[in-house]
Amino acid sequence: MADHPPKSGLTVVFARAVAKPGKGDELEKLLQRAVASANSDKEPYTLDYRCARHGDEFRLFERYNQDIGGIEAHKSQEAFQNLVKSGLVADIEIKFFNEIPKL
Repeated sequence: MADHPPKSGLTVVFARAVAKPGKGDELEKLLQRAVASANSDKEPYTLDYRCARHGDEFRLFERYNQDIGGIEAHKSQEAFQNLVKSGLVADIEIKFFNEIPKL
C-alpha cells in the first residue's frame, strides 16, 4: 500500500471520499460522470472504475493497466477535473496497490 502510484505493473486504487454536509447528491452526480468517462473509450488505460455510496461517504475502486500513465490519463479528463474543482469533498483518502498477478 502506498500514497503514490506504483512504478510498474497493474495498479489498483482504493479511495474514500466524504461529501461536505448536504452535498452528497451533488457529489454523486459528478462521480457518476467520472465513472462513465473512466469506463469509456476516452480512458483506454482504465480497466475498471466503480463507485459505491453510504450516506455522504463514497468508496471508489479503480484498476489501470499502466501505472502512473493510466492514472494521469484519467486525471486529465474533464469529468475528473470537474470533480476536483467542485469543492464538494470534505475529506479524501487514496491508496495505491500493485495487483497480484494471476497464476
